[in-house]
Parts: sequence; C-alpha cells; structure tokens
Amino acid sequence: MKIGLIGAGSIARVIAEHARGNYEIICVYDSIAEAATTFSIKYHCEILKPEDFPRLDLVVEAASQEAVREYAEKMLASGHSLMVMSIGAFVDEGLFEHLVKTAEKNKVKLIMPSGAIAGSDGIKAASIGEIDEVMLTTTKPPEGFGIDVKERTVLYEGPASEAVKKYPKNVNVAATLALVGIGFHKTKVRIVADPAAKSNRHEIYAKGEFGELRAETNNVPSLENPKTSYLAAMSAVAAIRSFKSSVVIG
Repeated sequence: MKIGLIGAGSIARVIAEHARGNYEIICVYDSIAEAATTFSIKYHCEILKPEDFPRLDLVVEAASQEAVREYAEKMLASGHSLMVMSIGAFVDEGLFEHLVKTAEKNKVKLIMPSGAIAGSDGIKAASIGEIDEVMLTTTKPPEGFGIDVKERTVLYEGPASEAVKKYPKNVNVAATLALVGIGFHKTKVRIVADPAAKSNRHEIYAKGEFGELRAETNNVPSLENPKTSYLAAMSAVAAIRSFKSSVVIG
C-alpha cells in the first residue's frame, strides 16, 4: 500500500514509524521546507508538491485546515483516496459536501479517523435515531493552548461551529463529533485550560432516544507538539490499517 503525506509533523512521524510491513511512505510535502527535508531523509521518501504526487493508494492530510482547503479537492479529483486529520475544516459545510461529491464522482474514499476521542462510534450509531444533546468538554494544560494561566479557566463555551474556528489546532475532536452526530451548530463544546491537568481530557455526554452516553478519554500529549494528542496520531495508523484490511470492526 503506497501512501503520500501532506504535512511532516508529529502525526506524519507516527504514521511513518508504524509503516514497516503495513504500508510504504512514497512522498511527503510540507510548507516548511526544512521539515519536509528532515522527514524525507529519516523515512527515505521523496519530497513532492501534492499536485505532483504519483498514483497512490492513499494521501493523508496531517497539516492544517488551510491544507485541507487547498489540496483536498485536488487529491480526490485526481483519483486519490484522502484521509483528513484537520477535520475542523469541515465546519465549512459547503466544502464538506463538495468533497463528498468529488469523492463519489471519482470513486475514491474520504476518510476521517476517530482522532483523540473514544465514543464517536456510539454517537454515530445513535444518530440513526434522534439525539437530543451532545456536549464535549475538552480540558488541557495551558501550554496546549499556547497560553499561561494560573488557575482553571474556561476559555470557550458554545457551539462546535465557533469552537473549531477559535481553536483550530485543538478541537478537531469537536468536528468529529459534529459530523457523526447532530451537526456543528447543535453540538456544544466547553474548552478549559487547567494548570493542574496532566493530560488532554475529552469528556463526551450525549442523550437521545438510545439512552445516555458518557465517555472520557485522558490522552498523553505528543512530546513534539502538545497541541496534538498521541491517540490522534495512532487513530490515523489504525484507519490506514482498516483501509487495506478485508475485515473492518466498529
């Protein structure tokens, strides 16, 4: 299985570290040339602009919402299945709908891993019926938001549609829940910076005709990038393995 990467950061490196025997990293692109060079040397792949990617089984976006807006349509239109990690870009519902249609037209897949949370599978199943409420509370150490506060501080509380705009590098989990559940405007988000926090904690509460769901995930932050949970990177690896597998569970 041949893969191209858009982004050479912490998520891309975890994907590359787990490649042996599972898939092959063919090429990489990063807007920061030095990052792309370091990655290509370490993982023995070519540096190419996305528009110059050869025929691949899968392209993984692990860069930014801006990268999704710039390259996603091009990748799908050129016949590449695409995995999107910066799911917050899909707060633009028009973009999401356009990419879905582009994927369908070109008979390829648009893949969005579960990311840094547990529970999205339950929300997805519950959405077959009526869901009354979905609430996500995300708590991280202040450095995860790039700020310095001395006490527990609620930074934001409101709809996911605004949360992903205000904290685009921190709350892709909110976008995931919104997409599998009741949408960006109905999904509620609370974002908390807590100096006492030792991990990135995501608490999900949902209620509907299925009953109630509560899920809590305490993630170890990436050592390279505290804004990213290690579980998010591992979810990308799991999704890649599912993509090539004959058996899909969950």
